Amino acid sequence: MSYRMMFTINAVILAIFGVLFMIMPDFVLAQFKSDVQVATLFVARFFGSAMLLSGLFLWVMKDSAPIKMQKNIATVLLGYSLAGFAMTIVGMSRSMIGVIRANGWALLVLYGVFALVYGYMLFLQPKPKPSESKSRSPRKAKDVSSENNGQSA
Repeated sequence: MSYRMMFTINAVILAIFGVLFMIMPDFVLAQFKSDVQVATLFVARFFGSAMLLSGLFLWVMKDSAPIKMQKNIATVLLGYSLAGFAMTIVGMSRSMIGVIRANGWALLVLYGVFALVYGYMLFLQPKPKPSESKSRSPRKAKDVSSENNGQSA
């Protein structure tokens, strides 16, 4: 799997969740059976705008970033996925916060899959081999014919 493909998938998911949190935060929060208050809706809209911005950023970077920068972005996304996984567990834990009362498993799966794929791509994926179509022979010198046998005019 390539960075471009993962950035595309991640960008689409972030954009969808971002738009949903911005337009219908009460609906999204109701899916997790979270308490819906005016302040919560306001913060959810800010969260949605940040998610939409992240999705748009990834969409642009998938094509324009050099491979070294893509690897750095993947490292940041790995950290984001691990933090999201941990925060979802904290949000589901009744002894700590307990704000995610239903369907938290969906977030765990989403963050977990992204963390596993980014971890694989960064640390376990085999390095691409040099193209076999390239010639391994040394470069041949060009045959330059001199009209005046090396004498200046």
